[in-house]
Amino acid sequence: MVKSQIDTIELRRRVEVKIDQCLKQAERYFNMRLTKPIFNFKQRGRSAGTAYLQTNEMRFNAFMLNQDPEKFIDEVVPHEVAHLVVYQVYGSKPKPHGPEWVAIMEHLFNVDAERTHTFEVPKPKRLYLYQCGCQTHEFTAHRHGRVKRGTQYLCKLCKEPLVFLHAN
Repeated sequence: MVKSQIDTIELRRRVEVKIDQCLKQAERYFNMRLTKPIFNFKQRGRSAGTAYLQTNEMRFNAFMLNQDPEKFIDEVVPHEVAHLVVYQVYGSKPKPHGPEWVAIMEHLFNVDAERTHTFEVPKPKRLYLYQCGCQTHEFTAHRHGRVKRGTQYLCKLCKEPLVFLHAN
């Protein structure tokens, strides 16, 4: 087995251990059985992780996990688990980063309730260049798709509409 496969297997095991720890803490605190989520490393783009409440699934960004595994496992994994715990305990009424989620993060998991991460974001495979009156802007395929469906963007500096130039 090559080193990267060993690292991947080990990191997956560490993520699963952290998920189990968080769930056990929540089960003890709420005195109820929680359903263990499935998880994978299919998250792409700018998000470090996403919790899918109805399917009890978490997706993690492997690119970001590999930057700083300790920080990722200590912060991102509890962040996503807390979303699933809120859903299983309180239902769909609470807001995604509302007081219930904050309480679980800070008082139960002892992790700062941050909504954003500081990991580097992977460079997009393809960029779309747009022009305004003062500069050139780079759009991702996602944002370019929004423009194609009718969304119009204005430059924050000169307030002029952004016009598509070409793909890079």
